Order: sequence, then C-alpha cells, then structure tokens
Amino acid sequence: MKRALFQRAMATCAVLASMHAIGLPAAHAQASFPERPVHIVVPFLAGGSVDTVARLIGDKLSPRLGQQVVVENKAGAGGVVGADFVARARPDGHTLLLTPPGPLTTNAVLLKSMPYDARKAFDPVSLVAALPNVLLVGEKRSAWTAQKIIAEAKANPEKLTYGSQGIGTTGHLTGVLFDQQTGARLTHVAYKGFPPVLVDVIAGRVDMMFVDTANALPRVRNHSLIALAVASKSRVSSLPDVPTFAELGYPGVVSDTWFALMAPAGTPQAIRQRLRDEVAAILKDPEVLDRLRELGVEPVGDQPDELDEHIRKEYERWRTIIESAGLGPK
Repeated sequence: MKRALFQRAMATCAVLASMHAIGLPAAHAQASFPERPVHIVVPFLAGGSVDTVARLIGDKLSPRLGQQVVVENKAGAGGVVGADFVARARPDGHTLLLTPPGPLTTNAVLLKSMPYDARKAFDPVSLVAALPNVLLVGEKRSAWTAQKIIAEAKANPEKLTYGSQGIGTTGHLTGVLFDQQTGARLTHVAYKGFPPVLVDVIAGRVDMMFVDTANALPRVRNHSLIALAVASKSRVSSLPDVPTFAELGYPGVVSDTWFALMAPAGTPQAIRQRLRDEVAAILKDPEVLDRLRELGVEPVGDQPDELDEHIRKEYERWRTIIESAGLGPK
C-alpha cells in the first residue's frame, strides 16, 4: 500500500516537473498579468516628446490591460536615475521604461560608471516610435540660416552655443555630429530636461538647439522657434519647407531619436510579447495615428528581438562618434 502511494506521488511530481519544463508558468504569468497598476517610467522631466508619447500610449493601454497605467517622470543624470529605478524593479511587467536612446546606448560610452549594465539590465519590449532631429533657433535669431551658423562657428570657434536636455542626450550628440560633419565648433550647454532649455533658446540666452520633431513642431507652428534644417535623409512631411542637411551639402548629419519600451531583465517573454502586441495595436488606432502625425512622430511597434538588434547597432554607431570626438570619461 505504502509502495503504491509512493509511486503515485512520484508520478505526480514527474507530471508537475514536465508541466514546468514546457513553460506553463510563463503561460500563467501571461494570463494573470497585470495584477495591479502598470507604471511606465520616463527618465526625463514632464513636457518633452517622450513624456507626451508615453502618456498617449498609457491612456490607450489602460483599458486594454484592464489596469490603470501610470506614467512617472524620474529625471536626472541624463536618464540614468529613471532607468536605474526600472532596472531594480521586480521583473513582472508592472514597471516599464519608455526612454530615448541615451540610457540604453550612449550613456554607457560617455559616463565613467553607471549603476546598471545597459545591455544586461533590461529586456526589450518594442521600439515605439522614431523621429528626426531639427536645428532650431529662437525668433531673435530669425535672420540666421544653417549655412550662416556653420560659417560663424568656423570663423569663431566655440562662440555659438547650443542647449540640450543633458549630457549624452540625442540633442547633445546631434550637436557633436554636426561639428564633426561640418567643421563647426559649437559650445554645448547642458540642462536638466527639455523645458528649461526651451525657455533659454526662445529668450535668446542660448543660440540654438537640436530637437526632435515632436518637440519642435508646436513651437515652429506658434512661431516661437524657427526650423533651419532637418537631420534626416529626406525632408519630413511635417516640415516640408525645411531642407535637410544633405541638401545643404552635409549628408552625414543624420540623427533621429527613438523611444524604446523596456522591461527589467528577467521579465517573462510572454508578458513582454503581450505588451508589445498591445502597443502595436495602439499604434494602428486612427486617433493615435492622427496625434502622432500631428507631433511629427513615426510609429514603429516592432518585435522585441528587432528592438534588441536596433539598440546594438545604435550603440556601435554612436560609440564611434563619441570616441572620435574625445568625449567620455577622463
């Protein structure tokens, strides 16, 4: 009798082990997710383009998940503070990161140390959007052109200034690329987030900035900023009258920003795939598409493995640019 009971118990254990081996826990994780509100961390101040896109996606994601989606801004250290918060979170899909490139790529080259390993701390969910960068000046510089800036910056190195949201942000590194490709020498002024640099460029305290189309368009439309050139391979439909740098003779000045949705490393693939599929569906919503077009944002919504490859290529590209400029830890 005891022997029979023992054999049955062993058989039950074997079945359970087999169920675990074929991935039923992952299926259970997907079925039960989410169990509480989902937090999307934006590692920069509110008011910028990544924050705008995060809130647009979050509003549509809440009813699809059946849980509230909360967007939190945790700014500091070029995005490192917010990214580190997510890297340390439980890998269960309830804490996510929506970020531009810096915290995932260029910060690893620019900073002497970071509290997380950018290539190991996160698992990819989806590349949400991409948008080109634009050279902007305030109305006090309305007589300027991109060619005039280049000529002046060559004749008087480091006299002209450009602001960005911080060291290692796309706005900063687009300026570095601009210098390398045109022979100009601008002086970089780093801010903590987009709103303060915007105020100073409009006021004329800083000469210019390189900003993505989502941040640029509202200010160009209300005439508080003037777009001089677009860092894309071809003209963008949202700014049809603005030339590309290639048209001005500088085809190497190509720079876009992109917004990646990431989860803490170890987040089950089933949960990440669910999130990716929901985001991809949201990006096809006519209301969302109209809003994104209004912002000058190109929706993407690719697969996790595609995002992983994109991040790898972007890291290698900008590492070369950064190192050739002599930037990085001393």
